[in-house]
Amino acid sequence: MSLAGQMALLFVGAALINNILLTRFIGLCPFFGVSSSMSTSIGMSLAVVFVMTLASGATWMAWKFLLAPLGVGEFLYIPAFILIIAALVQFVEMYLRKASPVLYRAMGIYLPLITTNCAVLATATESAKPGFFKMNIDLGASLGLGEALVYTLGVSIGFGFALLTFAALRERLEAAPVPDALKGSPIAFITAGLLSFAYVGLAGWFGL
Repeated sequence: MSLAGQMALLFVGAALINNILLTRFIGLCPFFGVSSSMSTSIGMSLAVVFVMTLASGATWMAWKFLLAPLGVGEFLYIPAFILIIAALVQFVEMYLRKASPVLYRAMGIYLPLITTNCAVLATATESAKPGFFKMNIDLGASLGLGEALVYTLGVSIGFGFALLTFAALRERLEAAPVPDALKGSPIAFITAGLLSFAYVGLAGWFGL
């Protein structure tokens, strides 16, 4: 398979077939917490794409050039990745507040929420140490930086797509004749379950 074909499969597999929200059930806090309106979901989706891409790039380099060569990666990668992600988000927040107030107002309130989001840590870990999600693609023992960024973009865009889809459904449900006993969280969980079935049904697509 050509490199472009492998990258396309990696992106589709990360975004849809192994969707981190609806097939892996990681990072569900913002999925339920900010999906009550499209406006908040758009802000969160943009912030996730931005932070996840930066964090995965930084943690991949830390793993490749520091943790793995020193032989301490297997013991320290989780605290090291958490420290890198938290520091990176804080620096980005300070930079945006100073250099781009418009962009800061658009994403600023969501950046601290993402700092401790397990989806960011899981994606950074999978980029540096692939294998946990067990995608049916021969990626070798580790990803190159380009592959890691393609994978991360797939995960983050898949995260945003699922979040926006769920937010649109929840807004429609506000006007639907839902029984009183199911209004609010119950119908939201039922809808999320049905949406998850739809994503799980994609398993095996393109052989993934």
